[in-house]
Formats: sequence, structure tokens, C-alpha cells
Amino acid sequence: MRRVAAVSLLGAVLTAAALSQTAERVSIVSGVGLPDGWLLLGLTVLTCASELTVVRLRHGDAVEELSLYEAALVVVVLLLPPGQALLAALSALVVASAIQRRPLVKAVFNLGTYAAAVSGLILVVYAVAGTPGQMTVRVLLGVLLGTLLFTLINLGCLAQILGVVSGASPWRIIRDEAPLSAYMAVGTVATGLTTVEIARHSPMLLPFMAMPALALTYAYRAAAQEADERARSARLLELSQVLAEREDLVRRFLLLLREAFGADLAAADLTDTGELVSVDVNAPAEVAIGPVPSYLARLRHLDRPEHLSKGLPTDLRHLLVVPIEAGGHRFGTVALGSRIRGGRQLSMRDMTLLAPLGDALAVALRGAEHLDRLVEESSKLHAVVEQSSAGIVMVEGDGIVRMWNEAFADLTGVAAAEADGRRLADLLDVPGADDRAGLLPVTPQSPKTTAEITIRRADGELRRLRLAHSAVFTGERLVRDVIVITDLTREHRVERLKSDFIATVSHELRTPLTPIIGYLDLLRTRGARMAPEKRAQALELVADRARHMSRLVEDLLLASRVGDGQDEPALRVDLGTHDLVTLVHQVAEDMGGAEGRVVTHLPGEPVEVRCDAGRTIQVIGNLVGNALKYSPSTERVDVRLGVRDARAWVEVIDRGRGIPADQLTKVFEKFHRVEDPMTMSTGGTGLGLFIARRLAHAMGGDISLISALGTGTTFTLTLPLAHAQVP
Repeated sequence: MRRVAAVSLLGAVLTAAALSQTAERVSIVSGVGLPDGWLLLGLTVLTCASELTVVRLRHGDAVEELSLYEAALVVVVLLLPPGQALLAALSALVVASAIQRRPLVKAVFNLGTYAAAVSGLILVVYAVAGTPGQMTVRVLLGVLLGTLLFTLINLGCLAQILGVVSGASPWRIIRDEAPLSAYMAVGTVATGLTTVEIARHSPMLLPFMAMPALALTYAYRAAAQEADERARSARLLELSQVLAEREDLVRRFLLLLREAFGADLAAADLTDTGELVSVDVNAPAEVAIGPVPSYLARLRHLDRPEHLSKGLPTDLRHLLVVPIEAGGHRFGTVALGSRIRGGRQLSMRDMTLLAPLGDALAVALRGAEHLDRLVEESSKLHAVVEQSSAGIVMVEGDGIVRMWNEAFADLTGVAAAEADGRRLADLLDVPGADDRAGLLPVTPQSPKTTAEITIRRADGELRRLRLAHSAVFTGERLVRDVIVITDLTREHRVERLKSDFIATVSHELRTPLTPIIGYLDLLRTRGARMAPEKRAQALELVADRARHMSRLVEDLLLASRVGDGQDEPALRVDLGTHDLVTLVHQVAEDMGGAEGRVVTHLPGEPVEVRCDAGRTIQVIGNLVGNALKYSPSTERVDVRLGVRDARAWVEVIDRGRGIPADQLTKVFEKFHRVEDPMTMSTGGTGLGLFIARRLAHAMGGDISLISALGTGTTFTLTLPLAHAQVP
């Protein structure tokens, strides 16, 4: 609107300047022989008719209208005084705009543009030619320069509007259109000057001046048609690209379709949704989606293309409608419309081109539907594969991985992104030639088979896997192999733990039982002859070993009764006040310092805690024993004691192999062993940490740990201080 107002203001200023500079002037050329009133009326009618002879050139979403108005202006400016020339030119323009029913904004813009251009033409012609009364060289030069100025003003104002609509630079539009506009200006001058001379000297020949005018109009229309064809070819090429894509297909198709045919409206009535998608030249940046208008709804079931000019809304002049069908499925209809106010008239020639485009859209929509279904099914399959608890791998015939789900990534420690495109044999570390041969054991004779292999993860852990193969062959060539992997490591661990548990329990029970049997035999055969002190020592040793065996049996029974849940009842312990420093000393002495490997860091004063002394020694002994067992014999074990926040803590720090991150919470489970059951080199029942933590909880404390592979492990026992408030 600001540009329209600026153009209108420019027209008003130049009009005022033209009237003030030429107020007393008469016509440049005289001798027509008609009264002034009739001449004014006749030239006004001629100018109006010239403006109605319109050829439209499209610039994307904008339309440039070419006419014989400029040629008529040359005649008007030469034969009428300046004031009457301006009156005739602008009056003719107003009447033509009313007849063509142009929008108000466009009519005001045209009036301002032509007022400025005509005023410039008049000023230049009168400045150069004066008023000689006849045709002279100065008149010819003045008309030529004035017409070029008229063309420049008109093109400059038009470029501003075209730049806003199309987004192109106004200077680029002026540069591109200047040659054609200059040629048209020369033709305009020739037509106007010739008409003036014939009117002065041979009025009877004026009807024959229609021939040059028609030729000029034909040239205009040829140029417009050429521009339309170039634009249509470009849009049709873009259409072919749009139809090959899925995103926003219908909207983009309609936008290009409207531009290719120079229509005002393009719409698609989609039968499946019952909605209309439309693209309107009056709102090029918007797409209307809503109910289908009645005039299109009644054409929903047509089986052939239709060219309509009746029964349409009042603002539509023509409507082309073609069905959208492919493969026996109907998607709806596509319509192109032109309005009464401007717009290109749609013909049967357009219909012959629109019909196959409708079929192409149907094929694209059908392809999009099939692709959507394929994507949906693929996404379901992908979800099943990714959410499966079993590992799933797909390899091509040369062993290249093409699918590797998250479950198998967790098993192997190899991410799916890292595995894609690499050979399966290069991704899995399979110790032993026999196991490596089990990676792809399928043959054309046995496309479905099962094999078991052992792999070594990057962290050194061994996993036992069962691979169920399902292969597809073409002749002797393997096309693809889908492998479902089950982790058998836990089952192997359980079997090993069972046998290890039985052996360990047998050993643990036999250890105290052997001296009991031996001393009982000694007391039975020689007890009467033994010294009282020796007999008392023997009986004390038998009682101590019996108590030890009782505790062991009690632990086994306890482990069998107590579950792993956090809500299990606390164990019964005999709580009292004891010096934790003394208890830690006793553990170190009982283990004999493990030949100097156990190093204690204890405070100089007692640390009184509330605990069961025997159970506390059992817990600390278990932690120190584990540290010694899982550390190299050359490494020491540090035992530290301290107080913090009304609690005492004992840290047992080793420099062993460490515990994998995925097993930090499992080490306190019954029968769990950190070592791989197929390679473990240490003994134990897997009950020590389970019972130790239960005992710590029963005494109001806890056991926690910090560990990393290759750096060692720190177990921390916490117990409440004796003076702390016990809940």
C-alpha cells in the first residue's frame, strides 16, 4: 500500500507540473479539421478502446498488461492541448478500469503510474518540440524522447510492485524487461506518428491504420505466449520433480500447476478426506484446507475431464476439472479456474495437458500410499527387532553386517553404528579356530542351523552364545543370513556355580570336621591317661571347631531361607558396645597379616560402636579375605578406619582386577561370582558378600563399594557409633 500511495503522489506531482508548465500551450500539431469538443471525445474513446486491447504477460504470481494505450497517447498528446490531453488519457483509463472491473488498489496504482508517465511525456514533448503546428524533426525527437521517458516511468513503477510479489530485485526486473519495452516504445512512436499524419492529410485512410495496430497487438501476444510457454515448461519440469517426492505433495503440485497454466485458482478435492486443498493467486503464500464447495462437490464422481463456464460462482469465468485416478483407485479431482477480473482464459488445449497431469498426480499419491504402508511395516519390524531381548544380526553373503540390534550391542559391547558395513568375523573376538568356524556354519544343504561359540568382549569378559541361523541361498551363493543370538553365559555360570558350591561346601564342612573326629578318637582311646590340661585343650578345640561348623551350617541355612529382596526381615544379632579398633586388629592377627600384605591404618584411641563382635569380625574378615583372594600376591591390602557423621567406617582397599560396571550391584547377590565361570581361578561359595551385607544391615550399618576395571576395589563397612541415637 505504501508503494501504491507513493506512485499516486508521484503522478499527482508530475501532473501538476505538466499543467503549470504548459497551461497556455495549444496542440503541437493542428489541421485535423474537427471541432475541439468532438476531437476530445473521439480521442478519449480511441484511448479507452486502446486500453481495452490487452495482452497479459505473467511474471510468476504477478501479471503485466500490455496494450495500445501508449500509441493512442502519442496521438492525444500531438493533437490536443496539454490539459485536454491529460483529461483524455486519464478519463479513458478510469473508464477502461471500470469496464474491466479491476480491483480498486490496482486501478489506483495504474492511474498514478499513467498520470506520472503521461505528464512526463507531455513535459518532454513540449520542451523539445514546442508548438510548430506541423510535423518536424523536433517533434519527432520530442515524441521519441517523451515516449522513452513514459516507458521508463511505467517500467520503474511496475518493477516495484513485481518485486514485492515475486521477490525479485526491481533493478533486475527493469534490466530484463528494458529491451522489450524499448522496442515497444519505438513501435508505439511509429504507430502514433503515422496515425497523426494520416488524420491530418488523408483521413479516409485512417481505417487502414488498424492493420499496424493489429500487427503490434499480434507481436505483443506472440511475446506473451512465448513467455508463457517458457514459464510453463519450467513449471512442468518442476512438477516432474515434485511428483517424485512425498513431502507436501498436493500443495506443491497445485502451486506449480496454477503458475504453469496462468490460472487464478488451483484446487484438489480429495475424496478420502472430504476436504479441499486450494491455492489462490490472491493469497500465493497460503493454502486453504476446508470443506469442498458445492460446485466442485457435484463434480466429484465425473469420469472424464470437463471444461465449465456455467453454473460457477460469480467471480469465476472458466473451470477445468479432471479426475485423479490410478490403478482402479480414485483419489478425487483437480480443478483450475480463472476469474472474471483479469486472468487467463483456460481453453480445451489446456484441458489436454491437464488430464495427464491429473493421472500423474494420482500415480504419485498411490506411490506415496504404498511407501507410507511400507514405512509403517518397516517401522513395526524395526521396533520388534530393537525391543527384542535376543540379539539379532543380519549379514549379507560376504559376511558384511547390515543389521545389528541393541540387545546384541549390549552382549558384545560393540555399538550398532560401529558394526554396520563391517565383516562379522572382524567384529567378534572368538578364541579358538573351532569357535570361529561357527560364525557362519550355514550351507545350501543346511540353511537353518544352530551353533554355540564363546566370544571375548573388549573388557575381557567371556560370553557363551547360541547362534540360530536362517540363511537364504541363490545356488551356492549365500544371499543373507539372519542370526538370532541367545546368551548362555548365565546358564554356564549357574552350572559351574552349582558344582563349585558343592565342592566348596564339602571342603568347608570337612575342614572343622576332621579335627573334631581326630580329637574325639584321641579322647576316647587315651582320654583317661591324658593330663587334665591337655584333655581340656582337646575338648576346647573340639568345641571351637563344632561352633565353627555350626556357624557354617547356619550360614548355609540362612542363605537358603533369606531372599535377595530389600524388604526381607533383619537377621538376629547380639548387639553390644565394642571397640572397632580391637576387632580390626583381631581380624588382621587371625589372618596372620597375610605375610605382610594386610596393612592397617587405625586411630590411636578406641572407636566404640554398637555391633555384634563375632559377626563384625566375620564381615571384616570376609572383606579382607576377598581383597587378598582377588589381588595379585605382590600387592598389599589397606584397611582404614575412621569416623564421620556419627558413624564409624572401615575401608578395605585392594589393587586387584576390579569389578565390571554392570556387576557392581550383583556382587551382593547369592551365589554370584565376579569371575567368568569358564575361567575362574579362585574358590568360594558366592555367599560371603551376600551374608556380610545382611549382617551389616542387621547391625544398623551397610556395605558399599567403588570399583573400576584395572584399578582395584574399595569396600566400605559402616556401623553406628555407640553414643549415636539408634532409631
